[in-house]
Amino acid sequence: MEQIVISPVLTELRFSPNGERIFSPVSFPDEGEPFLRLVSCVFKPCPVYRTEDEDASVSTVMTANGEVTNKTGGALRFIRMTRKAVLEFQYSGRPLLTGLGQHERGVDSYTGNAEYLYPHNMKIPVPFLLSSDGWAVWIRADCAMRYEPFPSGFRFLLEAVDGFSVFVFGPDSCANILRSFIRMNGAPRLLPRWVFGYLQSKERYHSSAELLDTVRQFRSLSLPLDCIVLDWLSWEDGCWGDKKPDPARFPDVQSLTDGLHRSGVRLMVSVWPNMTKGNDRDEFAEKGMFLPGTQIYDAFSEDARDLYWKQCRRYWMDGGADALWCDSCEPVTDPDWCGNEQRPEEERCRLLTSASSVCMDPACMNAYGSVHTAGISARWLKTYPDKRPVILSRSGGPDSAANGVILWSGDICARWDVLRAQVAEGIRASESGLVYWTLDIGAFFVGRNDPWFWRGDYPSGVDDPGYRELYVRWFQYGAMLPVFRSHGTDTPREPWRFGDESSVPFRCLKEALSLRYRLLPYIYATAWQCHRDCMPMVRSMLTAFGGTNDALCRNCYMFGDALLVRPVTAPLAEGGSRTDVMLPEGRLWYDLFSGQVYGGGQRITVDTPLDRFPLFAASGSVLPLADPVLCTDELTAPADRLEIFAGCDGSFTLYADRGDGNGYEHGEYCLIPVTWNDSEKRLTVHASEGGLSCSFPLKVVLRLPDGSVDERNIRYIPEGVSVRFD
Repeated sequence: MEQIVISPVLTELRFSPNGERIFSPVSFPDEGEPFLRLVSCVFKPCPVYRTEDEDASVSTVMTANGEVTNKTGGALRFIRMTRKAVLEFQYSGRPLLTGLGQHERGVDSYTGNAEYLYPHNMKIPVPFLLSSDGWAVWIRADCAMRYEPFPSGFRFLLEAVDGFSVFVFGPDSCANILRSFIRMNGAPRLLPRWVFGYLQSKERYHSSAELLDTVRQFRSLSLPLDCIVLDWLSWEDGCWGDKKPDPARFPDVQSLTDGLHRSGVRLMVSVWPNMTKGNDRDEFAEKGMFLPGTQIYDAFSEDARDLYWKQCRRYWMDGGADALWCDSCEPVTDPDWCGNEQRPEEERCRLLTSASSVCMDPACMNAYGSVHTAGISARWLKTYPDKRPVILSRSGGPDSAANGVILWSGDICARWDVLRAQVAEGIRASESGLVYWTLDIGAFFVGRNDPWFWRGDYPSGVDDPGYRELYVRWFQYGAMLPVFRSHGTDTPREPWRFGDESSVPFRCLKEALSLRYRLLPYIYATAWQCHRDCMPMVRSMLTAFGGTNDALCRNCYMFGDALLVRPVTAPLAEGGSRTDVMLPEGRLWYDLFSGQVYGGGQRITVDTPLDRFPLFAASGSVLPLADPVLCTDELTAPADRLEIFAGCDGSFTLYADRGDGNGYEHGEYCLIPVTWNDSEKRLTVHASEGGLSCSFPLKVVLRLPDGSVDERNIRYIPEGVSVRFD
C-alpha cells in the first residue's frame, strides 16, 4: 500500500494486491482523534475464465431487455489470476451514511443497511460513502462490490481487483466533499438548453407520422414541449439493435428532424448494444468485436467504439437527431430478470456477476456503461463541435455528467411505495455525485403482470382515476428534477390521455408544465452553476444545510439555491391532501402556491390538493422566471421577471448563452450577477460578464414577509442597473 496525502482533507491509498502481504491500520487523521480508521485489508486469489465461442450453441430469446442472443455450452478457458479484496473500516460517532449510487429500495441511510454494488436495470453502483460527520470514502475500482455495515464500522468486499485506490475525504463540509468528488471525475458538461424543457416519451411511437402528429397535438393544446423520444423497434422487423430505420415507417430521417425542428422540438432516438440481425450486427461479427459468448458489442475496445459511433451517425445523427438514448448498457441483466418472484439480493448479485464474468473482465464489470457512453461523447464532440452531447443511459458512474450523460432509474413500476422510494433514490443519487438524474414519470410498468418487476397497481392505466392521481404526483416530482421526462409502457403518456381540457388531471399536468417553463431561466442558470462549481442541481438537506437526522428532512431537497421541494407520495384519500414539511433553520420560507410565509426550524403541515405540492423559496432568494413559452427556443432573455424574497441578503447569477454549442467553454455567454441588500431594500443587477452582451426589459417583484408585494419595471443594460424599494 502507498499512502499519498493530496491535501489536508484528501488522502489516497494505492493498493497493488499482487505485492500486498502485511497491512498496518491507517487512521484519518494520522494524529489526534481519528474520525475513520482502515483497520484491515485482506486479499484472496480469484481466477478469471472466458467462454470459448467455438464450442457454444446459439439461441435468440426475447427478454425484458429486448432480443438477446446467447451462446451457451461453450468451454471455459482460464485467462489469468486476479484478487478479491475485503476492506474494513471503523468510525467514531453516530453519523448518517449515504451515497453508494442509485438502487431500488429507497434506503436513506446505510448506517444499518447493506448494499450490493453491481450494474443492473434499476441499479447504478457508485462506491462512494458520504458521512454526515464530514468525511467520505471512495473505492476507485470497477468491479462488483458488497457494502456491509456493522456497529461503528463497515466493510467493502471487492469481487476482482488488480490494483485500486481508496480515497478518504475529510474533515470538511459534506458540500465541499461532494464538490471535490465530482470535480475529480470531471466537471459536469452543460447540457443544451432544450434538455431542461419537457421530454415526451413512451413505449413507443411507431413512425415518423406518429411523432409529427403527436407534436402537432402538443402545439394545438398550447402544451410546452422540447423533445420527443423514439424508443426501440425503429429498425426493420427481426433486426433487433440495427440502427438502420425501417424505410416503411421512417422513410426520411432528415425530413422527420426538419419537421420537428420547425416546431421547436428535438428528437432523441434509442440505440442498443445488443444486435441479432442486420448490417450492424454483421459488421461487428466480421471484425470479431462482440463480447465473448454474446452479440453485445465490446465497448472496452477502441476500434469497436469507433464502429459503434459510425453506425449511430450513418442514419440518425447525420440525419439530424439531437440525442441518443443508450438503452440496456449494463449489459447483462437477464439471469436475474426472469422468474415470477424476485430472488434474494445476494443471489441476484451472484447470478449477475457470474454471468458477466465469462463475457467481460470482472475487474471492470461495473464500467461497461461508463466506457460505452464516454466513447460516444468523445466522438460526438469531434464530429459535431457545435452540438453538445446528450446521452440518456440507465448505467454509468460519477464521470457520466462530464460526458453529457443523463442517468435514469430504470424500469420501475407504478405504485405509491415505488414513488416514495424513487424520491429517496433521487436524493441519494445526488449525494453520490450523479448530477443529471431522472426517472420514468408514471413508472415504466403500469399493469399487474408477471414476472416480479412488472407489478404495477393499475391494469387499466390512464382509464383508472387512481393511476391518473399517481401520475400527476409523479409528474410534479419530475418537473422538479434536472431532466423532466415521461416514459413507460402499458398505457399512453401524452397529457390529453389523462382527461379532456376541463378535467382536473389534465389541468394539473398543464400547470406543472407551465411551472417548469416559467422556471427555465432559474434551472438553466443552476445547470451553469453546476458546471462551474461542481455542485449538483438536486441537493439534500445534508449537503445544502449541513444535514439532519430528522426523517422529514430526508423527504425534502433543494433544487438549486432557492427552492425547497417536498414531493407528495401518498394518495389524497390516505393523507396526501395534507403534507408535512420540515423547514431548515436560519431562513424564512415562502410557499410559492399559497403565498404564506413560515419561519425556519419548524415542522409544518400544508394543504396539498392535487394541483399543489410543497414548494418553497428561501428568504434572500432571487428567482429568475420566464414569461409563458411553448419551447426553449422562444426564450429571448436571461429572464423576463425577477422575484425577490425578502428577509435576508441574497444573490444569484443570471446566465444565458446560445442554447447549444460549446462556446460556453470559451466565454461565449452572458453572466449577470444580481445582489439583494435586505436592509436597504435595494436590488442591483450588475454589469454583465462574458462574450455575449444582453439588454432586455425586466419586471422586478419584491415579496415581503407580511405577504405584501411590490413591483417595478426596469430595463437591464450591460453596464448594470439598480432599483430601490421604498
